[in-house]
Amino acid sequence: MKRRLLLLAAVGLGLVALGFGYCYFSGRLGFLKLDTHGRIAVNGVLVQGEILLGRTTAVVTTRQTGKLHSYQLFFTGDTDFTGNMGFVADCGAWVAPHFSVLPETRNYPPCWRVLHDLSDAGRWPLIDKGSYMQFTLQDRSIVAISHSWY
Repeated sequence: MKRRLLLLAAVGLGLVALGFGYCYFSGRLGFLKLDTHGRIAVNGVLVQGEILLGRTTAVVTTRQTGKLHSYQLFFTGDTDFTGNMGFVADCGAWVAPHFSVLPETRNYPPCWRVLHDLSDAGRWPLIDKGSYMQFTLQDRSIVAISHSWY
């Protein structure tokens, strides 16, 4: 009886692992990993926060006192002559949890949904500045991100 239960548990665990493996290698599931060397500055002042990196996206979270906010960066894969290397979506009320690894699926992080709801109102160009990248918010604040992978 114990062997049968153990075999059933092993088969179930194997099927779950196959499902996760399929989702990961097909691109339906990814992981955003914490960049421990990245720095975030708002208007030239370093602020608390973190950068979570994925294959083609990143989530930047500023954790200023009373001003928790997340932005999702979408990289286009190239940089044009103006330095535009992608775009940034405001995540609205959603703030990334303070984890080292965050799953990334079609609907999570939910910033892409916010982007479609707001059209261009919550979308800004991501500009390559050589050793860092930056974007400008609607209130004219400049968010600069220096990182180890850039």
